[in-house]
Formats: sequence, C-alpha cells, structure tokens
Amino acid sequence: MIRMRKMDDRRVNEVFYSRGLRQERHRHSVASFSFVASGRYEERVGRQTHSRSSSTLIYHPAGEEHAVKFESDVRIFSVEFRGQWSSNVSDRLERSLSHRSELVAWLGARLGREMMRVDSAATLAIEGLISEMVAEGSRGKMLREETSSAAWLSRATEFLHDNFTYTLSLKEIARTAGVHSAHLSRVFRQRMGCTVGEYVRRLRFEYACQQILSSERPLSEVAYDAGFADQSHFNRIFRNEMGMTPYTYRKLHGRQ
Repeated sequence: MIRMRKMDDRRVNEVFYSRGLRQERHRHSVASFSFVASGRYEERVGRQTHSRSSSTLIYHPAGEEHAVKFESDVRIFSVEFRGQWSSNVSDRLERSLSHRSELVAWLGARLGREMMRVDSAATLAIEGLISEMVAEGSRGKMLREETSSAAWLSRATEFLHDNFTYTLSLKEIARTAGVHSAHLSRVFRQRMGCTVGEYVRRLRFEYACQQILSSERPLSEVAYDAGFADQSHFNRIFRNEMGMTPYTYRKLHGRQ
C-alpha cells in the first residue's frame, strides 16, 4: 500500500505489486474498479483469462472471484465502493468489464496527481474524477453492447421481414438471431422502440395497406395473406390505426 484516501462510502488505494507475485483465486466483499497506472498482469475471471495493461479501467462487482499473476511491476489505483455508491455503480455496470480510452488514461493520470496532493481541494477533485471514471466505464459498456447487438438484431429483423405473415414464436426468432429470447425482447424494445409483436403487427399492416391500394383482391384475402387471424381482427386493427375501415380506405383512394 502506497497511499489511501477515504471519502464516506468510497476508498481509493494506490497499491504496488511486484513482478512474479501471484494471487490465487479469491473474492472481494465490495464492488470496486481498478485503474492500471503502469505495468501488466494476467487476470482469470471464471473460465476466461484477460491481459490487463496500463491505462485500463477494470470493474469488479462485489463477490466476483478472480486470480491474478503479475507479469511486471504493477501500480494500481483501486476504488472501493460501499453503501449507496455501491448500489449506484452496480446498477450502471452490472457485471465485470474493462475499458480503455484516451479519457480513461487522462482521468487516471489526474487521479494519480490528486492522490499526492494534501490541500483541501484534493478530496473534492478525487470525488469528481471517480464519478467521471464510472461514467466513462458505463459509456464503454453501452457502446460494446450496441456493437455486439448490431449483427444479431439485423438477423432478427430480416427474419421478421421475410416471415411476418406466418405465426411466429419468440423462441423461434431468438434461435434465428442466436440469442436468448429474454435478451432479444429487452434489446429489441430498447433499439427499435417497440416490442417484437408490435413490430410484426406493423409489418402486416403496411403490407395490407400496400395490397389494398395496388390490387383489387378481396379484403378477406388481403387480411389472411397479411397474417391476421380473420377479417374482423384486421378491420379492428385497421380502424384503430387509420380511423376508418379498409373498405373506406380503398374507396377514398380510387378503388371499390
């Protein structure tokens, strides 16, 4: 331990680890993040092994097990969270992560300088830097989630566009996308602004409108081909969306 700074429900530790040191699998009772100021080490979390290098921000939720092998001399700023801060950070980050960016490197360097100061403004500065580092870690998490969801979300929407006239199950759509159905529902609603069911209903409605305007097919046949249960269901949905029946809509646009 080189330095320690306590601030209500947070504690910042500046710690030095010598090359070759090993820490067997262990867990910490509190949530924390570490900024690697210098050096490199190998960390095993669950079944995955990660290489941690300088200017990296690593978050560990409370109770997570990990083992560490230090490949060089390493200096780390570790921030432990307790009380309300622990709850706030856990809600933002949920699970372990690592993040690197120019802003993270700058914030970590500033944190190191403020830890050496003893004036009355140092604690206030450190609190602000910790808040910014949590925010940057949260932003990195969201960006990674958006990137990882792009491919499977595209597969899901393509599948819906190709098959919206059929009776589909959420499990079938999730299997095509390659994700769990609960994850599909949550992310689809966040990214698309509606549920999967609402999206399918919208596709059916748009198809039906196009058929009404471009053909003279019977409305019952249009409703069936679009995937609606029956014409009365189709009429009810259409009236809710357009404020008129399909027949009136066709008549107004020159087809009877």
